[in-house]
Amino acid sequence: MEISPDGASLRPRSRFARFNNLPELQQMFRSFADVQTADMLDLPRPKLATGKPITVSCPMNAPQLDLQSELVERYERLRNERVDPREDNALAITTDGRKLALDARMLSADAEDDPNSKINALVGNVAQVWQESAATRGTQLIFCDMGVQKTPWGFSAYEDIIGKLVARGIPRDQIASIGDADSDARKQALFEKVGNGSIRILLGSTQKMGTGTNVQRRLVALHHLDAPWKPSEVEQRDGRILRQGNQNAEVAIYRYVTEGSFDAYMWQALETKARFINQIMTGNSTARSAEDIGGQELSYAEVKAIASGNPAVLTLAEADAEIQRLAILGKNHADDQFLIRRKLKELPDTTERLTKRRDQLEQDIATIAANTFTPMKIGSRTVLQDQAQNELGLKLASLPEHVNRLTQIPLGEIHGLKFGLNLLPNGQAPEVTLEGQFTRTTQLSRNHTGPRAILNAIARLESTYQEQLDKTTQDLALANQQTHDFQQRLGQPFADEDYLKHLIELRNQLRTALSDKVVTPANETHQVSTVELSNQINALRNSHTADDTTNRNSEKPHSTAEEPVTTRIHRNSAVLQTGGLADDDKPTAEDGFPATLETGPFEHLDAGQLFKQHQSRFRKRVPVESRSA
Repeated sequence: MEISPDGASLRPRSRFARFNNLPELQQMFRSFADVQTADMLDLPRPKLATGKPITVSCPMNAPQLDLQSELVERYERLRNERVDPREDNALAITTDGRKLALDARMLSADAEDDPNSKINALVGNVAQVWQESAATRGTQLIFCDMGVQKTPWGFSAYEDIIGKLVARGIPRDQIASIGDADSDARKQALFEKVGNGSIRILLGSTQKMGTGTNVQRRLVALHHLDAPWKPSEVEQRDGRILRQGNQNAEVAIYRYVTEGSFDAYMWQALETKARFINQIMTGNSTARSAEDIGGQELSYAEVKAIASGNPAVLTLAEADAEIQRLAILGKNHADDQFLIRRKLKELPDTTERLTKRRDQLEQDIATIAANTFTPMKIGSRTVLQDQAQNELGLKLASLPEHVNRLTQIPLGEIHGLKFGLNLLPNGQAPEVTLEGQFTRTTQLSRNHTGPRAILNAIARLESTYQEQLDKTTQDLALANQQTHDFQQRLGQPFADEDYLKHLIELRNQLRTALSDKVVTPANETHQVSTVELSNQINALRNSHTADDTTNRNSEKPHSTAEEPVTTRIHRNSAVLQTGGLADDDKPTAEDGFPATLETGPFEHLDAGQLFKQHQSRFRKRVPVESRSA
C-alpha cells in the first residue's frame, strides 16, 4: 500500500521492493567493499536540537487543490487512455506536482501568494534563527532544487525568498545564492564569507551546494524546502551541517512539506530507496529480506505521513516497523528453541564422554604416582637414563619412512603408561601417544622426529595430566549446567505471540481502510474508522514492551563443552603468568634440550622431573587431546 503520485489517495501496488537472501548478498558486497558510516566512525559532530529533523507541515490552499485536481485528471487520463508521451507523461505530472507542492505560482500565473505556504513558513523560520544567532553570526543553508529560474510569467522561488527575507530586516549583502558564484574561485570566496559570517544565508540546489561545500563552521540551521530524488542527496544536504568543524554544539534541520501534495510521494520514494540501501551498507539486519525500516527511513515515513494530511498513515508505518521487529524476535525465538532441542540431544553423549574421560584421567594420574620410580622400558628392555636416547634411536631406525595409512607403533612404557608413535600418511609429522586408561597425543615437528624430541613430547604429556583433569572436570560441570538450563527453557512459547497476532490483525484492517477509499478529511465515516483503528494500535503498542532477550549468538558451538573462547584465553594467560602451559602442541625445534639427558644423579629416568628441570629452556605447550583407549 502506498500513496499515489497525486498525493490524494492510497492504493495497493505490487513492485520490486524486497530482496531475499540478504545475508548472502551482503557477504558478496562486503567481499570487495569496506563500509564505514558516520555512526560507525562516531565522529565529533553537532547534535540535533530536537533529536531529529523538524518537519514543518503547511496546508494546501484552494488554488493548489484546484491545480492538484487537474493533475489527478491528467493522471487518470494516462491510465485510461492512449496518450502520446510527447504530449503528457507520468514524469511531467510528477514534476508539475513537485512544483505545485513548492508554490502554486510555479504552475499558474493567476495564483496568489499564500501566507501559509512553505515559502512563507521558511522565511519566518530563517528570520527567527537569523535574529537568535546574531551574537555568534550563525549561518543558514536553504536547499531548493526547483524555482531557481523564473517562470514565463516571471515568478522565481529564489527571488521570492530573498525579497521576503530582506523585507524581514535581513541585509541583502548577508544573503547569497550559490548560482552567483560562476567559477571555482568565486565559489571558494563565497564559502569563506559564509565561514566567517559575512554571508549568513546561502541558497542553493543539491547539485551545486552538496558535495564539496565546506561552510559548516557557523551553521546553526539547514532548511529542506523540497525533497530530492535520492536518499544520498538527503544525506549530502544534511552532511553540510552535521559534520566536524561546526563550532555549534546543537543545530536544527527543517523539512517543509505541503499536506496532501506530491511531497508525500517524494518522501515515500526516498523511504523505498533508503530502506534497502541502509541494510546493505550497515550490514546489521538479522532479517533475510530487506523490508524493515531503519532510523533514517522511519523519519522519511514520518514526513510522508505528515505530508499526506492523515496521521493514520504514520500509525500504519509504525505498526509495520513494530511487526517486522516482532517477527525477527519470533524467528530468533524459534531458532533458539531449535538449538536447545539439538543441544539436548547432543549433551547426554557429551556428558558421558566427559565423565568417562575424567575417570580415565584420574586412574592414569594414580598410575603415574604409583610408578614414579619404575624404570622406563623400550620394547621389552628396561633402560636407565643414559641409555634411553640411544635405545630409542635404535628402535626408530627400524621404522619405515613413509606409510600409506595410519600406523601405530608401540615403543615402550614409562611410569606405568605405554607410549608409542603414530605414523601418518602423506608426509605428515608423526604423533607421540601416551596411553593408560585414556590415550593422549601430541604431534612432533616435521623437522624434528628423533629420539630426543619424542622423549621431550612424552615429558610434556605426562606433566599436564592434572591440568587436563581440571579442564575436563570444568567442561563436565558446564555441560551439566547447560543441560539443566536448556531443560528449563525447552518448550517456552514466544512471549509476544498474541501481541504480534493482534497487531497484525489491526494493521491489516487499517491498511484496508486506508486503501479502500480516497483519504480526504471530508469523508467522515472513513476518517472515524481509521482514527479508531489508529487509537487501538497505539493503545496496544503502549501496553506491550517486547524486549529482544533472545541472543542468537549465545549458543555458538565450540570444540568442547561450550566454553567461550575468551574464557580459555584468560585462563591460559593466567597459566603462563604462573609458569604453566599454553595451548600449543607442535614444537618448532627439539625444544632446546641439551645434547644428552644427563640432568643430575638419579637412578632411573624420570621424564616428569626432567621436564620441570628444563621447563625454562623451551616454549610451554599443552598437547592436543585425542582418541581414548
